[in-house]
Amino acid sequence: MDNDEDFDTEADANCDEWIEEDSTPCQCLVCDVVSPSAGEVVEHLKQKHAFDLMLVAKQLNLDFYGRIRCVNFIRSQAKDNASFKLSSVADSVSGWSQGEKYLAPVIENDPLLYALDFDDDEESELATKFSQSVAVADGDQQKVLQLERQLAEMKEAFAEYKEMVRKTFLEEPMSSGVGSAVSSKPAVIGADETKWNMDYYFGSYAETEIHETMLKDAVRTESYRDCFYLNKDFFKGKIVLDVGCGTGILSMFAAKSGAKHVYAVDNSTIILKAQEIVKQNGLSDKITFIRGEVEHINLPVETVDCIVSEWMGYFLLFEGMFDSVITARDRWLAPGGVMAPSYANIQIAGLEDAEWINDKYHFWNDVYGFDYSCMKGTFLDDGQVDIARKDSIITDPFILKELDLGSITPPQLDFVTPFSLKFNKSGRLHALCGWFDIKFEFPDASGTPVFFSTSAAATPTHWKQTTFVLDKPLDVDAGTVFEGTFECRKNPENARELDIVIAYAVPKTLEKRTQKFTVR
Repeated sequence: MDNDEDFDTEADANCDEWIEEDSTPCQCLVCDVVSPSAGEVVEHLKQKHAFDLMLVAKQLNLDFYGRIRCVNFIRSQAKDNASFKLSSVADSVSGWSQGEKYLAPVIENDPLLYALDFDDDEESELATKFSQSVAVADGDQQKVLQLERQLAEMKEAFAEYKEMVRKTFLEEPMSSGVGSAVSSKPAVIGADETKWNMDYYFGSYAETEIHETMLKDAVRTESYRDCFYLNKDFFKGKIVLDVGCGTGILSMFAAKSGAKHVYAVDNSTIILKAQEIVKQNGLSDKITFIRGEVEHINLPVETVDCIVSEWMGYFLLFEGMFDSVITARDRWLAPGGVMAPSYANIQIAGLEDAEWINDKYHFWNDVYGFDYSCMKGTFLDDGQVDIARKDSIITDPFILKELDLGSITPPQLDFVTPFSLKFNKSGRLHALCGWFDIKFEFPDASGTPVFFSTSAAATPTHWKQTTFVLDKPLDVDAGTVFEGTFECRKNPENARELDIVIAYAVPKTLEKRTQKFTVR
């Protein structure tokens, strides 16, 4: 065998294959498919999209930064331009291969970019692998040493790239003013005005913390678990869609309950961690992950038998996620299919808690002898998310809204409801306390139903309660009634937020009052 020829072949196969194999899940450049590693994404691009990323990089003679720009250019175009074709990458090279714009990562923690990195062990391993593939003649050894230098240079280049991203896109340098923290760098960078944030690029602990909080909420998590595990006969052989899968816990419950297959959808980068978790737990053959919005993705099946989702926010409807669940239901749920959960309601009751009001509101009147009243902020304008004491509830509960999750439509999520609250003891009404209840039920009363409540009388959850504080407390007598109307609508500028209007008549005087709140 000709050793020189063999070396060249090996070098072409490895040096040009700039993808470092690891087990970090990675999304395709142009579709929703998530593969177990960056290397498999490259292979997926070849097989499914007839696009050889390595070959294009070689043909265009792209250096390290050129390859990064190439990846980010393709991701940005595929995301924003429905007519984008991979065949245009080479033709448009002059437009994306220079400047800073496409050095900015398009997605957080993109494994395809991190795959360019080589740590010491991998560098040594690759150099050894290459050196073993050739004869140890002086000339060949010289080529091996050259290759080792190239690997070291690649490692150094990636370190420089990360530092460049940090300085160019992330840092907020101090202005010349002494003690000033005002940035002297523009808040937006490049033609697309993308603002980069350290937490966004390198990963956010806050995101992990949110999922940790939800997983540790035993009421929430165990209710979903029981829905599946207490109804294995129903779920056996079923196709399940998990909308907003997060870390994949509900998908794994479904798979363990006997589901034939689970399609897990999320538009956040948490889906990459979810795929790792599923792989670690030996369920990769049962769960397929699809990254994207349910409004824009496609499933490889026409219908599903069950849609599971933990979409609930504060006061049930905060965050506006249920609209997406409705979209998924209308697109894919088979006739007779199950929504999990299947029913929800929103309730309110009167609350008396002078201690809580003093702690949260009047506290600011005198802070160690100083007037801090400006810190009261929007306390009376916002729904306060906090744990309400069970004994602070002084009326019977009233159901404001019932939701049949199998049939309700997005416009019906906005509502105006007259309410009537009967006081079960005399006292002072400080606020209205809101919460929601959830049910998991099955067709024709089959299966074992599951229920949980987020009321003050139930075990506390991460949803807590949402309390609307009256600007003036009201003295009330046992047996009397507090009447009014409760209006709840999505905020027109931010659909995640809720605009609340409470109109009521003051007991005894019947004076009409109206207060507006925001749940955010």
